[in-house]
Amino acid sequence: MSSIRLRPLAEAPPWGGAFWLIWGLVLAAAYYASGMLGLAMPQIGEQVSLIWPPAGLAFAALVRLGPRLWPAVMLGALPVALSTGLPLWAATLLAIGNGAAPALAAEGLRRHGLHTQLDRRQDLRLLAVASAAATVLTATNGVCWLVISGALPWASAPQAWLYWWLGDLMGVLVFGVPLLTASRATLERALGDWRWLPGMLLAGGAVLAAWFAFRGMPGTVSPLLFLPYLLLCWLALRSGVFAASAIIVLIATIAVLATLAGSGPFADAAPTSALAMLAGYLATLAALPLLVTALVGELSATERRWQLALAASSLGVADWDLRRREIEFSPRWCALLGMPVQRAVRPAEEFWSRLHADDLAPVQRALEAMRGGDEPIRIECRMRSGDADWRWIELNARVADRNTAGEPMRLVATARDVTREREASERQQIADSLFLQVSEGLLITDAEHRVIETNPTFCQITGYNREELLGRAPALLLGAAADEGGPNGEMQRSLADEGMWRGEAVHLRPDGLFVTLQLTVSAVRAHDGSVRSHVVAVSDVTQSRQQQERLARQIHYDELTRLPNRVKLSQLIDAALATSQREGSLLTVCHLDVDHFKAINERHGHAVGDRLLSMLADRVHASLRSWAGGDDVAARVGGDEFALLLRTATLRESHHAVERVLQQIAQPFDLGLESGPLSVTASIGATVFPHDRADGEALLRHADQAMYGAKQAGRSGYLFFDAEQDRRTKDRFVALGRVQEALDASEFSLHYQPKVDMRAGRVLGAEALLRWNHPEHGLVPPGQFLPLVEHTGLGIALGRWVLAEGISQLATWLRAGMDITVSINVSARHLQEPSFVDELAQLLGRQGPEVAGHLVLEVLETAALADIDYTCELMQRCRSLGVRFALDDFGTGYSTFTYLKRLPLDLLKIDRSFVQNMLADHQDLAIVDGVIALSRTFGCAVVAEGVETPAQAARLIALGCDVGQGNGIAAAMPATTLPAWVRAFKGMEPASA
Repeated sequence: MSSIRLRPLAEAPPWGGAFWLIWGLVLAAAYYASGMLGLAMPQIGEQVSLIWPPAGLAFAALVRLGPRLWPAVMLGALPVALSTGLPLWAATLLAIGNGAAPALAAEGLRRHGLHTQLDRRQDLRLLAVASAAATVLTATNGVCWLVISGALPWASAPQAWLYWWLGDLMGVLVFGVPLLTASRATLERALGDWRWLPGMLLAGGAVLAAWFAFRGMPGTVSPLLFLPYLLLCWLALRSGVFAASAIIVLIATIAVLATLAGSGPFADAAPTSALAMLAGYLATLAALPLLVTALVGELSATERRWQLALAASSLGVADWDLRRREIEFSPRWCALLGMPVQRAVRPAEEFWSRLHADDLAPVQRALEAMRGGDEPIRIECRMRSGDADWRWIELNARVADRNTAGEPMRLVATARDVTREREASERQQIADSLFLQVSEGLLITDAEHRVIETNPTFCQITGYNREELLGRAPALLLGAAADEGGPNGEMQRSLADEGMWRGEAVHLRPDGLFVTLQLTVSAVRAHDGSVRSHVVAVSDVTQSRQQQERLARQIHYDELTRLPNRVKLSQLIDAALATSQREGSLLTVCHLDVDHFKAINERHGHAVGDRLLSMLADRVHASLRSWAGGDDVAARVGGDEFALLLRTATLRESHHAVERVLQQIAQPFDLGLESGPLSVTASIGATVFPHDRADGEALLRHADQAMYGAKQAGRSGYLFFDAEQDRRTKDRFVALGRVQEALDASEFSLHYQPKVDMRAGRVLGAEALLRWNHPEHGLVPPGQFLPLVEHTGLGIALGRWVLAEGISQLATWLRAGMDITVSINVSARHLQEPSFVDELAQLLGRQGPEVAGHLVLEVLETAALADIDYTCELMQRCRSLGVRFALDDFGTGYSTFTYLKRLPLDLLKIDRSFVQNMLADHQDLAIVDGVIALSRTFGCAVVAEGVETPAQAARLIALGCDVGQGNGIAAAMPATTLPAWVRAFKGMEPASA
C-alpha cells in the first residue's frame, strides 16, 4: 500500500532562495539587536546574562521558518560575542553553538509535529524537552569556550553554566513563546469581534498589578504580585496563549527594570538570589498560561471529536434545562428539524410544537416516567421538519442532573432519523404478507439452490411440506446435474449471463400426479456481484397447457382422418421447403382427389363416405416413408382432397412414390357393404421443388392444376406440372403485354426517396423511383418488371417517360422555391442511344437554365463501362449542359480503377447491401470505408444507400460519409407528399446506446 507523508505543522514553507536570503538577513539583524539588548540584562561577570532574549528569538524563528536558517543566527551572534571582548576564534565557535543548538531542536520539533499553537500537553512536553536540550547545548558550548579563552575562571564555570542555561531558558519562555505562537489566527482570536476589549482589560489589570507589586519597598511582597497569575490565565482562556505570553514580556521588562532599580519584592536579597527568585517568578508566570492553554485545547479537541462522532453517527443531541424550560439543540438536531443552527437554544415549547398530535401524549408519558428512576427511555415519534414534512425520530433521553429533592433538573436526549427504517419495515411487512398470500408459489434458496424459505402456495402446487424442503436443493431446480445440455445446464448458463431463467418443467408430485410448472428463477446478487440467493416463482400451467394442446389439435388436424389440415399443411410445407434447400433434396408436392366420390356419397350415404375417407387416409399414411431430414406428409385439404409432401432424391423416384400411393388406393376397401368391398380410384397432380421454384401456396396451386389435367386425361392416373413452361409464358405476358398496356394507360408514376445530409439534418435532394400502379396488384416495385423489359425497345420508351416526368417535377419544385436536386436512373441501353444527349437537351431547354444544375443522372457500373470511350464522350456532352453524374451501386460490378478514373463522375453511391450489414460484418464495413476513401481520391461526393437505422447513420458520419438515403430516413413517397416532408424534416433520431 502506498503511504501518505503528512507535513508537520512546524515544517518550514518551501520558499525560494530570495526569500531565504531576506529572512536570513532579518533574523541576523534581529538577533544582533536583541543580543545587544540582552547584554544590558543582569549578568554574571561580563559574558553571562540571566535572561537572554536572542535565545528565544533564535528558537522561535528556526521552528517557524526552518532549521536551515541557523547560519543567520550565527551571523547575528558573532558581533554580539565579539562585543564582550572575546577573541575571534572563541566568538566564532560560541556563535556556531548559538545557531546549531536551536536548529537541532527545531528539526526535532518539526519531525515530531509540534503545534505552534501549543494547545496540547504533547506540545508542552516537546517544547520543554527541546528548549531544555537546546539551552543545555548553548550553555555548555558558551561556557566551554569562555573558559578555554580565559575569559572565565574554571572555578566560576559551574555557576556560570547554570546561569547561562537559566538565562537561555528564560529567553525561550519569555520571548520565544509569543514569537512561536504569533499568527493571523491568534491575532484574530485576541482582537477580533470586540474580544479585544475584555482582553485589554485583563492585560491592563495584569500589567498594573505587576507595576504596583514591583514599585513597592524592597523586600515587600504585595498581594498584587500574585494577581497576574489569575488574570493571565483568564486572558489565555479568552484570547489564547499568544495574548498572555505577549503580556508576560511586558511584565518581565517591568520586573527586571524594577529589580535592577532596587525596588520590588526581590530587591533586598543578594544579587544572585534576587535574580534567581525573579527568574522563578517569571518562569512560573510564563508556564501557567501554557498549561491552561494546553488543557483547554485538549478539552476542546475532545469536544470536537465527540461532535464529529455524533455527526458521523447521524445523532442529534439536545441539552434540556427543565428549570429554565430551554433546550439547546446540536447542529445535527437542527438539521433534522429544519431549524436554523444560529438559534440552537430554543424554548421547550419549540420541541412540543413540532411533535405530531398522535405522538404528543405517548412522549409526555414516557418523559414523566423518568421522574422516579434513572432508566433511560426510548420512543419513536413523528416530528415536523421544516414547514410540512414529517419525519420519524427515535428519541433516547436520560436524566443528567437532579436537585436535592430528586427532581430532574436537566435531560440529555439524542435524536436519530428512522424514517427510512420505518418505511423499510412497512415495506417488509407488506412483502411478508404478499409472500404468504400470493397465488403464485414462491421459493427462496441460497446460492447453491438450498431452500431457505417457501410460501404455502408452493407447497400446495408441488405436494411437499415446508419441513421437507428447508435446507435441501429440490430436484425441480437441479434436474440432471451431470447433463450440461439439459434444463439444469441451460438454467445455470442463463442465470450466470442474464441473472434470470424462465422455463417449464414437468413435476411428479408425491401423490403420483404429473403437473406442468412454469418456473421463473432470478439471481439476487451481493454488492460485490456474487450470487447471494435465488428467488423462484412457480405457477401450475397444467390445465392451460392441456387446453392449448386440445385447441392446437382442433386447429391443425382433421377430426375425421386425424391428418394435418390446410392450416397445419402451410407450416409443414414451409419446413419441408427449408429442408429441401438445406439438404439439396427434391420435394414432390401432390394434390390427390378421389374419383367419383360424390357418386359414392349419393349411393351409399355420407357415413360410408366418411369411413372410406378415414380408411383411405390410413392407407395413404401407410404408404409414406421416413427420412433423415424428416418424414413424408399427408394432409386433408378438402372433402375428398388430400395433399402429399414426398421427399425424393430424383425425378424418377418422385414418379415411383406417386405410383406407390395410387397402388395403395386401388386396393378394395371393405366398408361392410352388402355388395362387398368397394374399389375406388384417384387422380394425382404433382410438382417438384426446386424444379418448380414457387413458394408453398403456389406449389399447391400448381399441383392442383396438374390434378385437373390428370382428370381430363381420363382419371385414375397422375400428371406432373411443367413449371418452366408455365413460368416462361407468364414472364413473357407480363413483360411484353402488360407493361406496354400500363405505359399506354398512364399506370406508371414516380416516387421520390429523399437524400439528406445526416450530419447537418438537411434535405439535399431526392431519387426518382419508378412505380407501377397496377389496378389489380396495387403498387408494384420496378424489380418485378424492369428486368424483363430492360433489353427491349419497351425499356427505352419507359426510360424516356421517366426522364421527362422527373425533369418536369424538378422544374415544378424549383419554381415553388424548393432548393433540391433530383436523381434519375438511366439504363445501359437508354444511355447508349445516339439521340440521348439531344433528347436530354430538349427536355432541359423547356424548363429553364437552373434545372440542369439540379439534375443528377445515375448510371450503373455495367452501363458506364460497356463502351468506356463512347460513355466518357457522352457524359462530357451531358455535363456541358450542366447535368451531373452519379455511379450507382458502386462496388457490386466489375469496374477497375483504370476505367473509373476516366469517367467524369460527380458522385459515388455505396450499394445498400454493404451499408445494411456493415455493423455486423467487418468485411462490409471495410468496403464502405474503402469506397469513402476512394471517393476522396477521385474528388467525388459519396452517398450511402439503404440507411435503415440511426446507428448506421452515426457510423457513416464517423467514417466521413454525410449524405445518405434509405427507409431509415424516409421511404419513397409520391411527389405531392415530398414538400411537406422536407419542411418537417429535423434530422435523424440519435442512435441508442
